[in-house]
Amino acid sequence: MIRKYPLAFTSLLLGLVSFVHLFGLEKAVIAVLLGGAAIRQAAPEQESGKKYAYAGVILGSLYILVLAVIAVKKGPAIFSMLGK
Repeated sequence: MIRKYPLAFTSLLLGLVSFVHLFGLEKAVIAVLLGGAAIRQAAPEQESGKKYAYAGVILGSLYILVLAVIAVKKGPAIFSMLGK
């Protein structure tokens, strides 16, 4: 499975790891990029490879969205603490 779809599986793995490691923003961005490349590269009959790639893109995007929401909600408080 891993040998058939290396980009898709790597995308899925990085999407999962971005949630485990604190501040995994770079991992999430790479997961989205690799997942997009795997989707474009996959042939129509490679449905399971596309599923892994879509999962990696979704997980990476979800992590980026979560960080954006946290930054908007907690950003002013963090900047006020840094100013003291």
